[in-house]
Amino acid sequence: MDDSENFIRARDNETEGRYLGTGWTVFRDFDTVQKTEHNVRLRAKWRDPGLPQFRKGGKRSYSAEWAIKDDNAAKFYAPLREKPDLFLRFASLAEQDPGIEDRDGRQEITMKWVKRYGVLGLEYDNGSAQDLAYGRRSVRRENLLLFWDEVHRAAGCITAYRAGTAPARMLKRSNIPGKTTTEKRMSAARLLDTQLRHKLKHECYPKLYYEVLRETGEPANVGLSWGFRSLLGAMYLQLAWRIKSRQCQAPGCNNVIDLHERSDKETCSRTCKQRRKDHRDRAAAKPATSRALGAD
Repeated sequence: MDDSENFIRARDNETEGRYLGTGWTVFRDFDTVQKTEHNVRLRAKWRDPGLPQFRKGGKRSYSAEWAIKDDNAAKFYAPLREKPDLFLRFASLAEQDPGIEDRDGRQEITMKWVKRYGVLGLEYDNGSAQDLAYGRRSVRRENLLLFWDEVHRAAGCITAYRAGTAPARMLKRSNIPGKTTTEKRMSAARLLDTQLRHKLKHECYPKLYYEVLRETGEPANVGLSWGFRSLLGAMYLQLAWRIKSRQCQAPGCNNVIDLHERSDKETCSRTCKQRRKDHRDRAAAKPATSRALGAD
């Protein structure tokens, strides 16, 4: 099972499809509103779906349709429902990063992303990127430096998460802080915990779904799920579900176990079940061997 399948299974384990309708807009064309040596700020163009109209004095007026429809909007989609592995796709961009010195190369990759999935939603409508906790986010603006900072943060979260089941030899070669395998795993867990807490707090919110019967007014369906303030928030929800969902307990495996499997199932396959047994048998044999050597 690849990681994309795990993200899909984790989502289905942790929430219901009827709670996944929060949407995000994707735009076709962008203007460059500011450019520096290493950074570019982008803004989706406004396009009136009606014909251009001009008043006296040359000022343009807009049709009433423009208030509810923007011709530059390519699509409106539900990321949690339609792209359940979007966090993985985003984090994988780190491998394509040409570096901060190659501003144009970074911009090309960023443009492909925002035209396919939408902007991250981390900038205010006025262009600021400060104190995003309570500000009004923009679905039209993107900041190149912020975008790539978040790409590498997401890639770091994936690395930290995988460290929990990674073999010791791989952890030793990683740049995760710590001298021993245990220290590295603890460092990775703290990093992941800090990042997830921050993103869920600032970019997501609890969402109550409360339905009643029309005939009697009695409660019918009540559910508690999550909404998101930014596309980045939607992606971190995906990561949170991936981590929270029941996972295989075999060494070196963290595949998600399907919700409909037995509640006491601890491994994802027969192979993992045998590997877990072998690992336990070896661990149990070590103390006995040590005692035997001591007796000699």
